[in-house]
Amino acid sequence: MVGAFYRGGGRLIGRLQLSAFAGPGLPIGAVGLPLIVYLPPYYASGLGLDLATVGLIFFLVRAIDLPLDPILGHLMDRTSTRVGRYRPWLLAGGLTLAAGSFLVFMARPGISPASAFSFLMLLYFGYSLLVVSQLGWGATLSGDYDQRSRIFGWWMASQVLGMILVLLLAPMIGGEDAAGRVHAMGWFVIILAPLTALVLAVSLRERPAVGRRPHVSLAEWSALARNPLVQRLIFLDVLTSVAPGITGAMFLFYFEHRLGFGGKEASILLLIYFVTGFAAAPLWIGLAKRAGKHRALMVAGIAFAIFHGSLSLLPPAGLALAMPAMAIAGLPYIAAPSLIRAMLNDAADIDRLQTGLDRNALLQGLLTTTQKISYAVPVAIIYPILAWIGFNPREGAANTDGAIMGMTLLFVLAPVALMLTAAWVASGWPLDADAHAEVREALAARA
Repeated sequence: MVGAFYRGGGRLIGRLQLSAFAGPGLPIGAVGLPLIVYLPPYYASGLGLDLATVGLIFFLVRAIDLPLDPILGHLMDRTSTRVGRYRPWLLAGGLTLAAGSFLVFMARPGISPASAFSFLMLLYFGYSLLVVSQLGWGATLSGDYDQRSRIFGWWMASQVLGMILVLLLAPMIGGEDAAGRVHAMGWFVIILAPLTALVLAVSLRERPAVGRRPHVSLAEWSALARNPLVQRLIFLDVLTSVAPGITGAMFLFYFEHRLGFGGKEASILLLIYFVTGFAAAPLWIGLAKRAGKHRALMVAGIAFAIFHGSLSLLPPAGLALAMPAMAIAGLPYIAAPSLIRAMLNDAADIDRLQTGLDRNALLQGLLTTTQKISYAVPVAIIYPILAWIGFNPREGAANTDGAIMGMTLLFVLAPVALMLTAAWVASGWPLDADAHAEVREALAARA
C-alpha cells in the first residue's frame, strides 16, 4: 500500500486517529489566544485593573507555574494504572481547564487583583494537565522521524483551528461588546475542553512504556538539565515563543493605535493570519520530511523575520494592504512549535538510549514550561515599558508620536531579532533522519 509506511518502518497513523489525538488542541488553542491577545487588555481596560498590575498578575501566575509542567510530566511518566499512564491526567485536565476558564472569562468589573490571580492559577493548572498529558501521549504514537513531524503538525494545526474558530464565534455570539466577545470565547473552551479530552480517552489505546520508569533523583534531573540537545531545544523554544508572545501581547495596540483599525477589523486581520498559518501546516510537514526538521525550522525563522518586519511598512487604515500582508505573515506561524516538539521526541530517544529511562512527558513538560514563561515575559516586561513611555492602551486614547513610535519599535524589531537568532541556533542541530535511524536501530537491538 503506497504511503502506508515511513522510512523508519512505522505504519502511517490514520487521519481519524490523528484527529482524535489532536482534538484537545482546539480548546488549548482557543484559550491560549485570549490569554495572550485579549484577556490582558480586557482586564486592563474592561475590568478596571491597572495596566502594570495586569502585567504583574499574568507574569506571577506564569512564574509560579514554572515548575508545574515538568513535575506533572515526571508524575505522568511514573503513572501506571489499568486505564493507562496519560488517560486519567487528560480527563482531569479537561475538567479543570473548563472550571478555570469559567472563572477567568466570566469575571466582572471590579474584580480584585487577588481574585484575578487565583482564577488564572486554576486555569493554568488545568491547561498544564491537559497539554502535558496530550503531548506525552503523542510522544508514544510513533518512533518514526517523519511521522513525528506529521503528528505534531496535526497537534499544532488543531490549536490554530481552535484560534480560528474562537475568533469567528466570538463576534458572532458576543457582538460588538468586548465583554460579550470574551464571554463567548470562554464558553467555547468550557464546552470543548472536557469533550475533546473524553473523545481522545475513548478513541486511542495507550502504548506501554518502552523504558524504565524514572525515579525522583537530583542526579537524574541534573544530568537531564546538562543534556546539550535538551538545552538547545529549550533555548530554541524560548526564542520562538517570546517572539510571537510579543506580537500577541501588542497586536491590538499596534493595529488599533498605530494603524487606526477598529477592534472588528483587527480581529479580521488576526483571523486571516491564523487561517494561512493553518493552511500552511502541510508545507512545513513536507519540508521537514524533505530537508529535515531543523532545516525547516531555519527556513521558518527567516521567513517570520522577513514577513513580520514588513508589517512596519503598512500605512494607517490601509486594510487592502494589511490583509495580504497578514496572510503572508501567518505562513510560518505553525512551524516552530510543531517542529521543536517533534525534535524533542528524537532527542528523547537518545536520552532513553543513554539512560534506559522513559521520560517523554517530563521532556514535553519542560518545553511547555519554557513556552508559558516565554509568553508571560512579554506582558511582564513590555507592558511596564509601554506605561513608562506614556502609551495609553484605552480605546480612543490620544497617544503622543513618541509613544506610538516606541510601541512600534517594540512590536517589530524584538520579534525579528529573536527569530533570526532561533534560525542560527537551529542550524547547529546534529540529529537528522540518518542519525536518528541509527539511534532507533540501537534501541531496537537493546529491546
